[in-house]
Amino acid sequence: MAGHAKAHFEKIASLGLFNTSKAKDQFFIRLPEAIIKPDRIAVLGRGSWRRYRSDEEKPDDKQKIFLELLPAFKNGHSCLVILCQTTLGFVQLAALIGTMVVSSLRLKRQDYVDPIYQQSDDHKNIRWSLNIFYGLALSRCIVYFLITILANPLKRVRRVGFTYNLGFWGELSLTRYVEECYLKCVSGDFHGAISMDLVSFSKDLLSSDSIENHLIGFRILDHLLRSNMYKQRVLKKIRVSIGTIQMAVHMLSLKIDMDTDTRGHAARVLLELAPDLQVESFPGILPAISSLLSTNKGITNSESSSNTITVMKEFKLLGVQILEKLVDDQDNCTQVKDAKDLIPKIIELTRDGRLDCKLDFEIVHSSLKALLKLVSTTGEAGEELRRQVSGNLHIIEIIKKMLTGPTESQQADLLVQVTGILAFLAADDTARKEIRNSRLIVRMLISFLAGEMNVVQDPVPRKMMETLATEALVLLTTHFKEKIVLSTVSESNVQAILAETMVEDMENIVHVLSNESADHMIGVGKLLQNLWAYQGAKCTELFKIIDKALPKVLETIDQTIDLAESKIESDSSDGHSSHAQELIDSAEGKGKLLESFIGLTMQICTNGDEMVFTDALRSANITVDEFVLKLKMILTVYKSPTADFPGVRRVVIQQMNWMMEKNPAYIVVFKKHEMDIILKETAETATKIENFLLFHSGVGAFEHEESISSIVSKSLGLITGSFA
Repeated sequence: MAGHAKAHFEKIASLGLFNTSKAKDQFFIRLPEAIIKPDRIAVLGRGSWRRYRSDEEKPDDKQKIFLELLPAFKNGHSCLVILCQTTLGFVQLAALIGTMVVSSLRLKRQDYVDPIYQQSDDHKNIRWSLNIFYGLALSRCIVYFLITILANPLKRVRRVGFTYNLGFWGELSLTRYVEECYLKCVSGDFHGAISMDLVSFSKDLLSSDSIENHLIGFRILDHLLRSNMYKQRVLKKIRVSIGTIQMAVHMLSLKIDMDTDTRGHAARVLLELAPDLQVESFPGILPAISSLLSTNKGITNSESSSNTITVMKEFKLLGVQILEKLVDDQDNCTQVKDAKDLIPKIIELTRDGRLDCKLDFEIVHSSLKALLKLVSTTGEAGEELRRQVSGNLHIIEIIKKMLTGPTESQQADLLVQVTGILAFLAADDTARKEIRNSRLIVRMLISFLAGEMNVVQDPVPRKMMETLATEALVLLTTHFKEKIVLSTVSESNVQAILAETMVEDMENIVHVLSNESADHMIGVGKLLQNLWAYQGAKCTELFKIIDKALPKVLETIDQTIDLAESKIESDSSDGHSSHAQELIDSAEGKGKLLESFIGLTMQICTNGDEMVFTDALRSANITVDEFVLKLKMILTVYKSPTADFPGVRRVVIQQMNWMMEKNPAYIVVFKKHEMDIILKETAETATKIENFLLFHSGVGAFEHEESISSIVSKSLGLITGSFA
């Protein structure tokens, strides 16, 4: 009977219920699952990196799952694997049911020994032994079913997948994650199993040599980064993994057919990391971006031909978006300067894009934003980048297209970017010549400045465009490089602008001097100063309109200095240092306005006569003594001009010199208010900054031939009578 009981035990053990071998050693059971899962994971979630699918490409969930799984079942290999896996599953289920039935029947009948042997001494304890044996077998089956029903890991896997938006494909990936944790546990690495989260699991997959693992790893990271709740935590963990970032950069450069999805997810991950990356630390990132911008391969065979173009465009959009975030860092712009083929590709994107297509519009919009950030770079790198952009044969053509092509809904977004690019390119000699020769661009800039933008109703972009258009026109009328006197400043550009300016336009522009924001007033003041520097008989009517604005200009100067004086007195009486920074900020803002308006006053006076000036003072209710005191106040307050207003003291002294040269009676007024003492202090505190008309992108523009010290010496000579 012992042999009979042993047979029962071997029968149950043969079904695998008491198999003591390690899970990882059950190769014949795990092999089909290991073969089929990578295929399933690779197929499921295909294209989940994309953002611009058409309605035809967005089937409902059930249809989507069926269509995604169908390719995995088309070949005989996959069908055989599925058949083996299904067969083993049914065998396991049959074994469990059989064990429960056999154990229940044996426990109920208690017929372990024939009746004739029940009183034998050899079989007295067999009943208790077999009851324990069958009881354990039945208990194990019951526990297994309870665990399957009550503690089903599939429910938790689905819940986690829902939390992180992993989709249907995520269930297989999470199942694999659970299995990896289990394998670590059975191998004794409990700490590794506990500490392994989805991010570290993904990084482990990316460090392998398997293309399928790379896809799963980047896909998990991509979907985790879409969660606003966990995004920052995930980014923090990825940033410290140099290998993961390098792998993402490497994947962008691949062009083999089967890596389309891997490249897409890797690009999405890199897009989130881009704001914190240094190009110098990852030298392959710019070539990788260039590869995305020129994507014309890498489309899987399962993609439809109509879908191929859309996928290619999405790669280009990702490339330009990554670049746009990278160039927020000025150091990265320096690296872009040396990537010779990158800027032409960005410009080409803006040229080819169709503005009536949402995806194309985003490509164009992102390209323009990237170009704007590049041309606004400061220092020598900025000069080189502006030279490269302005040297492109198509850039002016593209700007014209953007100024006239967008629809009303797109107008504000694109016009702000294009006007900003124009404003910075106007500092480059090549671009200035091209802009000057384009009547359309000049006319559009004037219309923006004059407020003729009915298509843009939003006040925020409208103000930005007016300010940028003003800056562009100021730079177009300002001479760079050569040392020439202000009266001959960039005559050809001024002629082109005046030729496109109507009387009504000039009236609207002059009106800005009294009714607009301070920044806009400053820009318009400098523009009118540059325009007045050119004397042309054909533009007499336009200059008369500028002359009529002089009383308002003087009134604004008077009010600005009064506000500065009251601020200083208020701060002195208060005695608290907490207002120091506020006072400095206020002085800087007023310094830019005073430099602009006094410069305009000086230019109007230089090209006019004394009566224009005296009549303007009378109209503004300002006496000569009051005006001289205002000039003295400026020289007292602004002893250290900055790059924001380098010429504030220069224009004041030039105005004084003009007054003394026109009428010696003004010399008596200057002596009365001890202006010679202030002038001597000015000469002692003169700086190199004051030799420049303005600074643009950190570079001094138009260096004056005459130094500030020389102008001061002339003033002192006029006051003392020693100047001939």
